[in-house]
Amino acid sequence: MGLDYGNGTAYAGLQMLEGAVPREAVTTCAAVTHPAERYAAMMRGEFDATVLQEPWITVAEKAGCRLVSTTFFHGTWVAGPDLDPERYAAFLRGVIRAVRRIKADKRRYVSYFKEGWAAGDPAVQALTPDDFNLGRIQLREPTPIPEDEARWAWDWMASWGVLHGPFDVTAQINRKIEREAHELAFAAHSR
Repeated sequence: MGLDYGNGTAYAGLQMLEGAVPREAVTTCAAVTHPAERYAAMMRGEFDATVLQEPWITVAEKAGCRLVSTTFFHGTWVAGPDLDPERYAAFLRGVIRAVRRIKADKRRYVSYFKEGWAAGDPAVQALTPDDFNLGRIQLREPTPIPEDEARWAWDWMASWGVLHGPFDVTAQINRKIEREAHELAFAAHSR
């Protein structure tokens, strides 16, 4: 499997592989970061599988590729130590608004998959809103980071040699900033 090492899609790919085969049977190779280029490399036969995000999942399906496994991003935001609760709360409010709008009408928002880094891709531009599987668009409002999930992710990444040392919740998650920001963000949305 072609993976873009160092990115979340690579970690997701490893986790999906581990769910299907023993770790010692997992075979990967380095692939480029851009999903369009990974998709093109797979189609050229450089590797048998890769991890893609939308809209390239839909492009691949339309080209006859088979979706083997899916996973979903669970937003855990990373911020520097100098981030204040008010700014983080503003970010959270924006995410909350976006989640609510998209969940209310997913088809309306699939056109955004055709913008940004997908704008120059003819295969993406040929897609219509009806081409997308709306069930793959999974969104949830942000919540504080569950310690057990953070610990599991740290330990799992350490087992692959990506992180080193033991997990320390006080060093990894600033609960004071997180709590204040979530309280501010959700207070604004409950009015």
